[in-house]
Formats: sequence, C-alpha cells, structure tokens
Amino acid sequence: MSNVKYPALAAALSMVLFSGGIKEAFPAGILVLTVFVFAEVLKNFLEPHLPVWSLRGCVLVASAAVSAAAFRWAWYGLGMEMSLLLWIMTAAVGLLAGYQVLCWSPEADYGEILWQSAILWFFWILLAGVREFAAYGDVAGNHLADPGFMSKTFGEPIFGFLTGGLALAFTNGILKQSAPRMESMVSMVPAVIFAQPYALESVPGLAGVLITILVPLVLFWSVRKYLRFSRPGKAYRNLPVEMLSMGLIYMILNIY
Repeated sequence: MSNVKYPALAAALSMVLFSGGIKEAFPAGILVLTVFVFAEVLKNFLEPHLPVWSLRGCVLVASAAVSAAAFRWAWYGLGMEMSLLLWIMTAAVGLLAGYQVLCWSPEADYGEILWQSAILWFFWILLAGVREFAAYGDVAGNHLADPGFMSKTFGEPIFGFLTGGLALAFTNGILKQSAPRMESMVSMVPAVIFAQPYALESVPGLAGVLITILVPLVLFWSVRKYLRFSRPGKAYRNLPVEMLSMGLIYMILNIY
C-alpha cells in the first residue's frame, strides 16, 4: 500500500501540459485534485455493487469524462483557448487519476489527500511562476522585468518535464516519502504525443509523427532500466527522477 495520496500520475502529465505560467497552473492543480477525489469517491461508492472489471471501467470512463468536461468549462470561463489535442489530453489526465485510485487505493483518506495535494500544488504554482518569469519576464500575466537570462525555451515542454520531476521530488521531500515503483510510461506516452521533441521533416506524414513519438519513448524505456540500479535520494526515487530523465532526453533531442 502506497503512502502517496496525491494524484502523482495525473499531476505528472498535467505539469507538462499546464506549468508554463501561473494562470494555467493554478486552475489545473485544483481540477486535477477534484478529479482525483471524484474517482476515489466513485470507486468507494460502486465497489460493493459491481464486479472488479465493471468497477474499473466505470471509474476510468467517468474520471476521463469529468476531467475533460471540467477543464473545458474552466478554460472557457477563464477566457483561455484550448486546442482539440489539449482537450483530449485532459481526458488522459482523468484516466490517470482513475488508474492511480484503482492501483494505489488512497483508502478514502481525504484529509491526507488534500494535505499532500496542497503541497504538490504549491510547488507546481511556484515552479510555473519561475518558468513564466524566465521565459517572458511575467508573473501571472503581469510583466515585471526583462532579465538577462530570459529565454522562451523555458516555456517549452523540456521544462515541463523538469518542473514535474522537481515538484514531485520537493513534495516527497516535505512528506519524507518516496513514490512507489510504477508504470510511469502511462504518463509519458500522452505527454510525448502532445509535445513531440522535434519535427522529422525528412519523413513526411504519419510515419514521421510515429518516429518522433517512438524515439523518446524508446530512449526513456532504456534509461528507465538503468535507473532501477541507481540510488537517487529518497524523494527522487521512481517517478520524479524519471520525469527529470525525460526532460534531459528532450533536451538532447532538441539539439539535433
């Protein structure tokens, strides 16, 4: 049984999608927590009445639907645009929230869920603000300065992975715990589909898209096998260091 009660998998993907600035990170953190709690409540309500296969299907489908609807309405209410691909990714966020509830079983410990998620949300917003300032000199959409180190690169997906890894690690450090070993590929696949590291112009069409998706995933799978034999700090074990590794893979691929 995992001591991690915050929505780690859903947040990992969401921080790739929504950590470029405070305006998007603030509502995204609330929505991820809401969907995670919804999935846990639904699981506990249906568990005595449904067989396992039906329970899993209901929780996953309902979580994906609620997540996609909640993000769509929130972005509409805030006057922010949401592309079709990004909207599909918000359904994937819901799937990951439901998947974690089914696999890790938070045991309806809602107080601990809220406490742990609040810490993660704080670091999510903090690092999103750092990225926004480093990329544009803005914080929450307000222009503050033009620092010499300012670069739009800080707004790219490379730093989305790095932000996710650091936020998860800092949260684990505060809580004095480590993320359990999990199939982190379920978070990486939709993240790579959304934010491909490069454009392969020499291979046009669907084949080029598939190659740009498969290359970082194969590299991540290879690196992940070696990470199992490494000894990172307790807070960085498993998902946090894997997120950081994917960020470094993106950094290398962007060079070429």
